[in-house]
Formats: sequence, C-alpha cells, structure tokens
Amino acid sequence: MINEHEIIKFHFVRHGPVVKQAGHLPAYDAPLIEQDYDLADLIETLPKNADWHVSPLQRARQTAAILSQTLLPRSQNIVPNLAEQNFGDWHDQPIADIWPYLDALPKHNWAFMTADFCPPNGESFATQMRRMAAWCKSQERGSFETAQIIVAHAGTIRAVIAHILGLSADNAQAIEIPHFGGLHASLMPAKQATKHRGGAWQIHRIA
Repeated sequence: MINEHEIIKFHFVRHGPVVKQAGHLPAYDAPLIEQDYDLADLIETLPKNADWHVSPLQRARQTAAILSQTLLPRSQNIVPNLAEQNFGDWHDQPIADIWPYLDALPKHNWAFMTADFCPPNGESFATQMRRMAAWCKSQERGSFETAQIIVAHAGTIRAVIAHILGLSADNAQAIEIPHFGGLHASLMPAKQATKHRGGAWQIHRIA
C-alpha cells in the first residue's frame, strides 16, 4: 500500500482578468487589471508553505504576488514552460482583422481556433500541449516534500488536464477555466503509479 504522505497535492490557479482593448486579442504579456480582488474563498482552498511554480508572464506573476501575501510560499520559481499559448502577430490586434484569415479554415465549437492551427509567428495549442506534457512528465519523475502551487493560464491548465486524462487537443479546448479558477490534483510516485491501472494523477476538482 502507498503511504498517503507520498501523494502530493498539485494546485493549479489561473491568473485574474487582464487589461485589453475591447474587440481585440489581449497583448501577449498583458498585465492584470488593477483593482481589489476578493480571493478569500480561493485562498481557503490553497495550502500555506507550498512550493510555487509561476509562469513568467506578468499577469501570472502579479496574481502570485497577491496570493503569496497570505499563503507564504516555501519556495517560488519562474517556469518558462508554464507560459500561455503564443498567438504571435495576432496579439493586441482587432478580432475583426484576424477573422478573415480564420473564416475559411475548420472551426472549433468552443475555441477561437482549432488546436492544430498556428498563428503567424506563434504556436498552436497542440504545441502548447506537447510543451506541458513534457513538464508533467518531469513532475512525475520528481520527488516532493510539500504541496505544489502552479500559477499559470487557461491553456496551460487545459493542457495539464489533457495529459492526465489522455484527451485530444481539440477536446481539451472545450474545458472552461475561469479567472482565478483552476485544477486540484494529486500525484503519486512513479514507482507506485506503474504497479496498477489508472495513472499517476488523480483529479479532485476543476473549477
């Protein structure tokens, strides 16, 4: 039997709302909207003294700065692989100018573009999924002493869920991750996970 202390909690949190022009895609490194946020309910679900992993984009770093005042991270690292999907030349551009490029292409019911489409000088969601699958696999090979908090983005969290559940990229895009929402999951050690069915991860909540 596995020791319950060997199972590590992973808490993924999406950043708050960002500054953007109406009718435009947001800038790639858009900042958080400056306002007072009532995050008491979110903070109640997160552990103190955890190890933190934060996307380098400022909206994630700003969200982490707000939460860390109460949650007091044991450690905090900036992790480039946690960054959001890059829409390249289309960031901060009017959606009306972008749509003609997409209009003749296959559509997605729930996303702006299909998972395999790569914007000019950007990346596809399928590419982001591969990036995050590599990150997840590195966690599966790791060892931990305490809970982990990851402050990142909707696409990042969708990609993690897809890795855990074996979803296709297009199906993963149908998962809604609201601002300050996220994923609570557990990870068991690889030596235990390979003994039986079901994988190394357990999802507790997507919200």
